[in-house]
Amino acid sequence: MTLALVALAATARDYSHPVGYYKLQSNHSITTTLLGLEYSFEGVVADRWTLIGRAGLVPTGFTAYCGPDATGFEGYMGFGASFEARYYSSIKRRTEMGKDTYNNSSDFISIRLRANTYDGGPEVSITPAYGFRRAIGKHWVQEFTLGFRLGVNNDSGFFAPHAQYRIGFVF
Repeated sequence: MTLALVALAATARDYSHPVGYYKLQSNHSITTTLLGLEYSFEGVVADRWTLIGRAGLVPTGFTAYCGPDATGFEGYMGFGASFEARYYSSIKRRTEMGKDTYNNSSDFISIRLRANTYDGGPEVSITPAYGFRRAIGKHWVQEFTLGFRLGVNNDSGFFAPHAQYRIGFVF
């Protein structure tokens, strides 16, 4: 019983902050998008800067079609890993306004390098993006990002828009 209480106290987080105080938090999470499921670790590297490493099943593409015989949607998934540098641009402003910054709730600018399987071969892409992250209670977060992807797959290059909604459990 004592060991359980000590462990609980050691992992407890302080949810109260003085006005104007902000501090990014390192965290582990399991997140999902429309297609995919990833484990990620976000580590603080400097004031307002974090690095995020992710690995898991990721969306690699989709096709929507409409014709006289059939209408539908196909999504494709593959195994992937990514590293993302993220700058939380509004975390100081949010604290000065008295808004919550728990679990790194802030707007951010990021650049992500991702490698994944694609149609039996490798795909590598880089994605600059703008987004926002908001905490939903103590353990849940949601993120929305917009940007574009530049990449290479099967000896051909591509340029594609990037829009992503992600929801995750932080532990």
